[in-house]
Amino acid sequence: MKNPKLFKNQKLLDDVVEVRRLVIAPTGAYCLPPTVELSNRVLRSYKEVGDRFLRVTFMDEGMQSLNSNVFNYYVAPIVKDITSCSPPQKTTIFRRVKDILTKGFYLCGRKYTFLAFSSNQLRDRSAWFFSEDKDITVISILNWMGKFNNRNIAKCAARRGQCFSSTYATVEVPHNMVNFEFPDIKRNGYDFSDGIGIITPDLAMEVAERLKLQLNPPCAYQIRYAGCKGVIACWPRQDDGIQLFLRPSMNKFESNHTILEICSWTRFQPGFLNRQIITLLSTLEVPDEIFWKMQQSMISKLNEMLVDTDVAFDVLTASCAEQGNTAAVMLSAGFEPQTEPHLQGMLACIRAGQLWGLREKARIFVHSGRWLMGCLDELGVLEQGQCFIQVSTPSLENCFAKHGSRFSETKKNLNIIKGFVVVAKNPCLHPGDIRILEAVDAPGLHHLFDCLVFPQKGDRPHTNEASGSDLDGDNYFVTWDQNLIPPSKQSWTPMDYTAAEEKKVPRDVTQKDIIEFFTKNMVNESLGAICNAHVVHADLSEYAALDEKCIKLAELAATAVDFPKTGKIVTMPSHLKPKMYPDFMGKEKFQTYESQRILGKLYRQIRDTYGEEAEASYEETLSPEDVPYDADLEIPGSVYFISDAWNHKCSYDRQMHGLLRQYKVVREEEVVTGHIWSIPKYNSRKRGDLQEKLRHAYHSLKKDFRQIFDEMGPDFDRLNEEEKNKKYEQKASAWYQVTYHPIYVKMAMDLQEPDVAGVAVMLSFSWIAVDYLARIKIKSQGISNPDSTKPVSSLARYLVDRMRMG
Repeated sequence: MKNPKLFKNQKLLDDVVEVRRLVIAPTGAYCLPPTVELSNRVLRSYKEVGDRFLRVTFMDEGMQSLNSNVFNYYVAPIVKDITSCSPPQKTTIFRRVKDILTKGFYLCGRKYTFLAFSSNQLRDRSAWFFSEDKDITVISILNWMGKFNNRNIAKCAARRGQCFSSTYATVEVPHNMVNFEFPDIKRNGYDFSDGIGIITPDLAMEVAERLKLQLNPPCAYQIRYAGCKGVIACWPRQDDGIQLFLRPSMNKFESNHTILEICSWTRFQPGFLNRQIITLLSTLEVPDEIFWKMQQSMISKLNEMLVDTDVAFDVLTASCAEQGNTAAVMLSAGFEPQTEPHLQGMLACIRAGQLWGLREKARIFVHSGRWLMGCLDELGVLEQGQCFIQVSTPSLENCFAKHGSRFSETKKNLNIIKGFVVVAKNPCLHPGDIRILEAVDAPGLHHLFDCLVFPQKGDRPHTNEASGSDLDGDNYFVTWDQNLIPPSKQSWTPMDYTAAEEKKVPRDVTQKDIIEFFTKNMVNESLGAICNAHVVHADLSEYAALDEKCIKLAELAATAVDFPKTGKIVTMPSHLKPKMYPDFMGKEKFQTYESQRILGKLYRQIRDTYGEEAEASYEETLSPEDVPYDADLEIPGSVYFISDAWNHKCSYDRQMHGLLRQYKVVREEEVVTGHIWSIPKYNSRKRGDLQEKLRHAYHSLKKDFRQIFDEMGPDFDRLNEEEKNKKYEQKASAWYQVTYHPIYVKMAMDLQEPDVAGVAVMLSFSWIAVDYLARIKIKSQGISNPDSTKPVSSLARYLVDRMRMG
């Protein structure tokens, strides 16, 4: 280790935790480096023994998911017919997994015992183990978590797993400030308010401040609180001391925990189609050429964005959410991709990531569309078949809101949608999962934005009609693009999503029961196979998703989705198993055919445009000698901040290197933009989970270092706004210099371990202060009248106007 500053164990961020991992394979076990991830309730509360928690994943020797067939012996059909009453025989691999779960195992002198698993871990065949000591045991942790009285094994396992949800801990809310009996709205055997409650504006603002979202506070949060889970939307209430209103449908178990934990929140989320939605819309007679033209337009823009700043700015602001803000601000301030390597790298990664999404998932960008969190019309003003949608358009000016009173007015750019809209939620396999609603204006709901507000009226909740969903945090795809609305403008009859009857044991659920449930899921897990079979049959049949085989598979998928709640096993009949696969599914190991439907045409268009070999061009690393230094960004007074800046740069680079190595990502620009395409080719679900974990980890890393940047000396508050901004510009300049100056580039490269593969120049540190570097750049260029006709110039115009006022 050449430099202790680069490698010393830094204090971990509040929101994240180092998770120790072990992979257990059929013939061995493999220790993996710890990953930095968003923390959870249990790990936060037991952080003093955090090194005793271990996440164990059962995989094959190639670090891929174990095929469920390895757990059972299979016999010839004739023998199976003769011995139909005998239970299937379990393999040695199954017994190995069962023994490890039941008896635990020893590692590095410690014995690890099975603890619990979350719903995501159940799908990944992963679980938490804990090494007990004389003070803390598995039983004591379970007792601390709460009282789990549910006698349905599947639900009891899910309740325990609730405590392991990845969350941000925010404010403490005593139970006497919570109404746990806020009434549900039930009718016709349905719960129209399933999973949603209310938060008062003052508490919502406290939460936003804790999450550093106070400049543009969300209107709803997905939460965990005590034994409750679901969504809380902000509504004005009378001041009676109650700050949280939680419905019985949200309360899953008893717990004394009082910290309000946040999983996610309402925000601008661009709309993208996917294969399932395209299949259903095509089934409902949306013409193929609509999808073809949308993909063609998207490819054209992605190809132009590396050379045309106007197109690049449009792609960044329309389809990249807040992760595109840094690059968009840089373009607006006059930085050029041809001369600024970090900007060029971000644009290249966004292009590669979106092209990869087109090829692998048919992720076509929908300009008139969003992904929105579901909420409820608490006023009862919406009728059945109606909804309320108010969407925001990101404003880069808000990135400068802390620059003083002249910049403090934040823009929301809200737009109320009216007319027919298409609503869908993943997974969606049945034609009735596409709901066509009428979006209307409702003045009483204007405080709600970036969410989809459903009515409480009607015969059946529209949430339930859409893939059997509810309001506990589900995100819905919504589009008001009239080209994507089926010609009939009417929803297909929805499927019946009534859950299977619960099986209950006549006693309290034990750890042995939970382990049995876990292994049963490993042997029978079939949701992925069912969804794949649906794709094949919908592609082959002239009736598409209306084919009777597809309808049957949609019913099986609904039951399989509910397995973590009901424990009901689903087996796919042999006659529904595909014999061959369409080319767009990428299953080269199997017999394939050229699909004649729209998904096949879209796939071949993007495959021919963007093949595997194109990805290699993005993996080229920048050599130290090629890093340009922009002298415009070196300003007087910055020298006083250089020493601290270098120390922080070393710390940041160490943690960024750690993230790149842990997640096997090639370039830092992928992490910064959230367009992570070089991650190893795991299955789609695991890849998505890893990308989400990495985004959370980087979000926390960036937030922590922005806090470091914002911190100034004790006399700082005595300065006026202009003096404060000058100090921040000097500090930002210092951060730039220790990142880009040839002397510091060489020092940074010398500190890196020579045996670390893929050593590259790290440039993202300085752009944590992109807002102040943009100010310096605009001043240095002497921009007096930016082109008022171009969107890319609007930010420069805004900044010039306000800096003149000073």
